[in-house]
Amino acid sequence: MIIALVPLLVQAALLQDVLTPATLRYESPWALFGLVVIAASLCVVTSAMVLVRAVFTATPELVPTGLFFMAVSVMGVVHGLTTPGVLFGDNTATMASALWAIPLGLAVASPLLLPRSLQHKLLPRHATPLLVAGLVIIVGVAAVSLARPQMFPAYQPGGSVERLLATFSILGVLGISFRQVRLAQIARNRGPLVIAAGYTFVASSAVLWFHAEMFSLGFWAAHIFDIGGVFAGTIGILVIYRKTDAVRNALEPVLLVDPLAALELGLEPEVHRYIADLEAKDPITRDHVIRTSELALLVGEEMGYRGDKLRHISLVGLLHDVGKLDIPDEIINKPGKLSDEEFAIIKDHPVSGANRALESLVLAPLAPGIRGHHERIDGGGYPDAKQGDQIPIESRIVAVCDSYDAMANTRQYRSGMGRDKAVAILREHQGSQWDATAVDALVRVVSRQTKQQPSAVLDNVGRVGCDCLPASLVEPELV
Repeated sequence: MIIALVPLLVQAALLQDVLTPATLRYESPWALFGLVVIAASLCVVTSAMVLVRAVFTATPELVPTGLFFMAVSVMGVVHGLTTPGVLFGDNTATMASALWAIPLGLAVASPLLLPRSLQHKLLPRHATPLLVAGLVIIVGVAAVSLARPQMFPAYQPGGSVERLLATFSILGVLGISFRQVRLAQIARNRGPLVIAAGYTFVASSAVLWFHAEMFSLGFWAAHIFDIGGVFAGTIGILVIYRKTDAVRNALEPVLLVDPLAALELGLEPEVHRYIADLEAKDPITRDHVIRTSELALLVGEEMGYRGDKLRHISLVGLLHDVGKLDIPDEIINKPGKLSDEEFAIIKDHPVSGANRALESLVLAPLAPGIRGHHERIDGGGYPDAKQGDQIPIESRIVAVCDSYDAMANTRQYRSGMGRDKAVAILREHQGSQWDATAVDALVRVVSRQTKQQPSAVLDNVGRVGCDCLPASLVEPELV
């Protein structure tokens, strides 16, 4: 995420004359007019292409993103057209259009600032009204700015209002960008980083409102960063969407801020093979690990884990029972109580699963988490009788999610007891059998769910023949 701050740091250095002398200036209203009008107009075209794509491919997640870049682009055109000394005389619209461009973009793209759950609820149902209202607001503000270019206050860099709006702009856009960087980490996909970079470059242009001299190098750099950011964001979206629905699925988690979909996007082929093998051997266990993985990711996120750590937690959930591939079918599918000998064989699956992970350089870091998912906080678990913090956090989280799912849902050997009773048992034994913090987090997660189980975002894992094949298997150049 530090890389995302580079444009901001460079722009701040330019405006403070750290990188260049203050005397380095290029004062040309015609150059400003030509650069901004032409470039911003092209940005309007690419932003419009994103919105057209949203309408004709029924992808509502593109609407707020396209509106954000459209607002910044249209106000850029206004900024260029009202350059004093070209088409207009002295006016206040030139600086006002630049100052309000990003806040206007954040306003019409406000769903991007909402929590993930609200985005999922609002966008599919309200994308069209959002698109129409956003375009009306953008065009209306631009038209008023051009019709009455003297109606705005005389904004100048360094003022208190200007600094306040610039701070709001930078924090708002960086919030969107950082969410996407985090999801790119979970997915291990470089394509979404282009969109994140676009947002960051746009945010860096707002730094000029803290300190800038007209026509200084920092002033010109702010315009170039803004234009480059819009191009990176819009063209990046169009390139990623250019081929198939599978590529659309690759971008969806970035736009909807969905770490579950991001995880599914970045799964290695080995993971798909293991889950496919589990389904062939025991569909019930296969569905169980999918649900456990989803729940583990949500619980890990609830506990504050991000990026690669969150990815590892969910992958351990996905692969925690892969050792059962080495257990005879008659034991796996036995409907009644296991004998002592059969249970001893079952107890070996954490070790077997960890050994399978160690066979792969990619999955080897998951081996300790897989091995420890049946350990207990009080030391009474297996295979190593570890206790407390000796147990990897991935194991502790997955143990809670594994147990919850096994209790709440019907398995070969037991009918499901439902959510409330499963939660009550976890509560009763938290701190002895299960990690207390993980139990608390799980209870908060499941209490927010309208259904008893998490949504089946990962339901296509291991099913290569489905229509939503992960981009990691279809478009390897994007991963």
